[in-house]
Formats: sequence, structure tokens, C-alpha cells
Amino acid sequence: MRNIELENSIKNLIVFFLLIFFYFPIRTFFFSLNDTDVSNLTSILGAVGILSVVACFGNFAFTYGEINHKRLISRLIGHSCTGLLMLLIGLSLEMTSIIVRLLIGNFLIFDLSLIILYIACVLYDFWDLERAKL
Repeated sequence: MRNIELENSIKNLIVFFLLIFFYFPIRTFFFSLNDTDVSNLTSILGAVGILSVVACFGNFAFTYGEINHKRLISRLIGHSCTGLLMLLIGLSLEMTSIIVRLLIGNFLIFDLSLIILYIACVLYDFWDLERAKL
């Protein structure tokens, strides 16, 4: 395995564990808002949606083909950029799941769709690295 592939794998594992770590505090926070008006939750959901779209745009606009893969600093900046964007995507998907659960109850297909969306983002990250042919 090339260095950049190993680095990318480590980055994605770190993001995954951070998402697990942050899920429960986020869930606790939103569930503590049990007397919050539904319109407030829908407003928060709209803001989270904007965050998700912006993070996805940044993540998909980035390409490993444009970095200098021979320089560690260039690779680290690229990994940091995509890692932060993927963390934002994951956090926004977690918040979306929790808010939707508060608004309409447990909806397994919706949660499964969010998980599939995050998996697709991770696969895209690996595919972009592969197509860069570094």
C-alpha cells in the first residue's frame, strides 16, 4: 500500500471514530430540547442541511489529482481538508437523523439512507485517490 493510501485510510478511520464520539453528546443535546417548538427544530434542520450541502460541495470539488503527492505537507493539507469536510458531512448527517427522529419518530429507512450517503462519500474519497493515479 502506498503512503498516500495508508494516510487516507487512517484519516477516514479517525473521522469515523470522531463521529461515533460526537454522536452521543449531539443526541443528548437535541433530546434535552424536548420542549422546543417544532418550528425551531425545522429551522435547525434547514441550517444543518445548508451545512451539509456546503461540506459536500467542498469535498467533491477537491481532487487528489491536484496535490503534489511527493511532498508530505501537500498530502497532509489535502487529507486535513477532506477529513474536516467529511467530518462536517458526518456530523450534519448525525444531526439530521436525530432531528428527524424528534420530529417524526424512528424512521429506519431514512437513517439507512443517511448511512449509505456517508459510505458513498467515503468511497468517493478512495475513488478520487485511485483515479488520480499517483
